[in-house]
Amino acid sequence: MNRIHENNIDEAQPKRIGFLGCGKISEPMVRSLARQFPNSKILVSKRSAHISSRLSHEFTNVTTETNQAIIDGSDIVFLSLLADIARDELLKLNFCPEQVVISVMAGITLAEVSELIAPAINPCVTIPLPFIETGNCPLPVFPASKALEMLFGEENAVITVDEESAIGPHFAATAILSTTMSMLNTVSQWLAENTGDETKSETYVASLLSGYLGALEKDGQQRFTEAMQDLSTKGGLNTQLLLHNKEGGVFKHVKTGLDDLGERLRGS
Repeated sequence: MNRIHENNIDEAQPKRIGFLGCGKISEPMVRSLARQFPNSKILVSKRSAHISSRLSHEFTNVTTETNQAIIDGSDIVFLSLLADIARDELLKLNFCPEQVVISVMAGITLAEVSELIAPAINPCVTIPLPFIETGNCPLPVFPASKALEMLFGEENAVITVDEESAIGPHFAATAILSTTMSMLNTVSQWLAENTGDETKSETYVASLLSGYLGALEKDGQQRFTEAMQDLSTKGGLNTQLLLHNKEGGVFKHVKTGLDDLGERLRGS
């Protein structure tokens, strides 16, 4: 089989893409790729059969296969298994030397992945989130991956980090999402209590944040600080609530929570 080598990925189009593991992370990735590359063949494992079956029925270019058939029929392979399952399952499979392997697994190092996928070499690791299906999902990756750029870079920010140890803190940072949703829900409920309309209150709060973040430059040039300065006029509403939260230790508490997550990930 004439496989795509990572070094030649710029000149290639993805023809055969495989997914070992088909759960809540793989499904939106498959949907995104099936939509972007309708002429590519996408192979998904039978694990989580209800998901893989749904995908194969929905997209003509998605097929369910056994794990070894996925390896045999793919140039680019995504590993999306639980760490303990990966340690057992990958040893049973025969990878190819020039296969491009991308891990989306937590709790397993690249060194260990490399041992499990030999003779394939140089895997990378990234952190997709479910909204990758619709784009604008940041993808921290180590090391740099032309394959990841080709597959997802058109619609998502691929952020190459300097070392593998930086992936864990990015994982920890994703935990802010549920806290943010909880805070927005609190604001929405408060607004509903004061307006009598739950539906319009949630619509307003969601639009307020998505609109502001959508307009924010995403170039890493201290735009959060810039936005806070623009919003925090002396005696203004934003300033009053910001000072209230600072005095209540809200932000300090978030940071210590992130520190705890960082320690947890370093120990995994």
